[in-house]
Amino acid sequence: MAENNAPEVKLNENPEGTVSFATDVVATIAGLAANEVEGVAGMTGASSSLADILTRKNTRNYTRGVKVDIENNMVKVDVTIVVEYGSPVPDVAHNIQENVKKAIETMSGLDVRNVDVHVQGVSFERENQAAAELDEQQKKFLEKSSAPAEPAAKPAPEAEKEAEDDLDYVDDLPDVPEEIEENRQDGDKVEG
Repeated sequence: MAENNAPEVKLNENPEGTVSFATDVVATIAGLAANEVEGVAGMTGASSSLADILTRKNTRNYTRGVKVDIENNMVKVDVTIVVEYGSPVPDVAHNIQENVKKAIETMSGLDVRNVDVHVQGVSFERENQAAAELDEQQKKFLEKSSAPAEPAAKPAPEAEKEAEDDLDYVDDLPDVPEEIEENRQDGDKVEG
């Protein structure tokens, strides 16, 4: 769960009323925004066990790995993530910072002072899944290639009839006069 300074933040106090929300709302916004970034395998707390680190990001606890401090409507966010293997960590961290800042400022109206990203681990789940899919495809290919070959299909009666009609067409061509035929053999150009 998110560790937050104040349980509630008052955003606006005016004659028409007040707008306030729990700091867990800001933590939830930050957690969802961080999870949207390509390369984030999941979120985790700083003191999480290895099993927690490898937990998928689709869990219901959206504030896991998010710490929010709010003072004078200024927000400081700490996000602890597990990055997918092969993803460039500086790019992932930068994208998290931008996405979290934009989401909090847009949705809450609070100013985000900074977003600190802590990488707690690396997930190989996507690579393992890709390797398993490749193994499955290879097995299917080997099964198909070791299966006995099917006999060639005989042409349909209509296809046989069309082939015979094509050959009959050659018989219907007029005979070529002998002198044209002789000219062809001599390499002379035939005018006609």
